[in-house]
This record gives sequence, C-alpha cells and structure tokens, in this order.
Amino acid sequence: MTLRLDCPDSSDTGAYRIAWNGADGTAVRLEENGSPLYEGADSATTVSGRPAGEYTYRIGLMESSETAWTDSCTTTVTPPSLTLALVLFGVGMFVFASLVVVVVRGHRAHRRGELHG
Repeated sequence: MTLRLDCPDSSDTGAYRIAWNGADGTAVRLEENGSPLYEGADSATTVSGRPAGEYTYRIGLMESSETAWTDSCTTTVTPPSLTLALVLFGVGMFVFASLVVVVVRGHRAHRRGELHG
C-alpha cells in the first residue's frame, strides 16, 4: 500500500488542510515536526492556530509493526504583511467613525423631533 501526503507550500493564516490517500480506511498516524498530530482512519485533517514558522509532516500506517513513513512535506506559515494589517485597520477605523457619525446625527434628529418612531 502506497501512501501519498499532500500539504500546502505556504499559509498566511496559520490554518490549512492536509490530505492523504492510499490508506483505504486503514488507521494512519500523522506527525508534525516529529510529534503525533493525528491518528485515525480519515483521509484529511485541518491544522489551525500555527504561528509563523516551518512545519514538516509525514504519515504512516498504524497497523504495521514497523511504520513505513511517507516522504515529508513542509508548510511555511508567514503572517500577513504589516502594510495589509495597517490598511485593514484604517478601513475598520473609517467604518467605526462613519457609524458614530450616523448614530449621533440620528440621535440629534430624533431629539429635535425630525424622526418619529
């Protein structure tokens, strides 16, 4: 039985899907940087919450006495750029400020009797 492991080259969110085939419902063990990450008969798992860094994965069948591991694959997690973070912060501040203006104007119009309800 030949296992094949598929993981993304990179992620900017720290969340990604790792899939494998060739196990045909047999229990497998997935390792991340040499430590067990998943054991079971599924054909994929989702990894999340990974900080920036490199993560190496390999998978092997749990039935055999000597585990035959697949070739490893590596995913590099890189955070979004500072520029993107600042742009998103600016958009959020604009939306917040606009909402405050709308609420204050609505409150003043209501108190003057221009709005009924």
